[in-house]
Amino acid sequence: MLTSRRQQWFIITKIELQKIWANHLISLTVAAFTALLLIKRGNTWETFSSNALIFLVSVVGLVGFAVISSWVFAREYTDGTFKDLLALPISRSRLFFGKLVAIEIATFIITALASLITLTLGVILFRTSVTTLNVLAWLSKVWHAFGQNLILAYLWPLVAVKTKNTILPAALAFITLIIGIIFASQPLGQFIPWAIPGYTMANSGVPLISHFIILLIGYIGIYGTLFVWKHQDQA
Repeated sequence: MLTSRRQQWFIITKIELQKIWANHLISLTVAAFTALLLIKRGNTWETFSSNALIFLVSVVGLVGFAVISSWVFAREYTDGTFKDLLALPISRSRLFFGKLVAIEIATFIITALASLITLTLGVILFRTSVTTLNVLAWLSKVWHAFGQNLILAYLWPLVAVKTKNTILPAALAFITLIIGIIFASQPLGQFIPWAIPGYTMANSGVPLISHFIILLIGYIGIYGTLFVWKHQDQA
């Protein structure tokens, strides 16, 4: 039997996922990815899969994940429900981590659906070129990039709870998209957080410092948001 704490986490996560789904954040992100992929699909599996990976790393990973992660927290302020949360017999840290798990599940679903759509279209369009080996290699890059983008997305709730809206996080996310595109193919990209996923995709590996930078951003985002969330003025 689940403990009371686990039950609370489960309920919080379930509610947050229902909110994300009801506001079409998952479906719209996947639809945007699919539209981009169909518009710029290329004439070979190599080009098609490369374009899909670029869209997953940049548009979906940098912008889509940022919008979802910031929205989950900012909506409590824009909808005026933050004070209601304080009246619940649940600690703020538990609410925080429940929301975080919901973000992780939502972004995982988006990546899984986008991967499934890519592979399905790839088989239909380029049947003879799609092999188990290149599919596995492509999936390896996708999920590696997913992990990096998810950790980077942890920063945006901090911006959201400080500004109490999604406008600034969304604007900054588009700026990071531009930064990522510009520097992903340059040596400097391995030291710029939002260029590292693209740099990793374009190269066989990255130095240890790149992984440290990604983890540092995630650490600042998680514990910074938790600190603000727990100590923010209730007025």
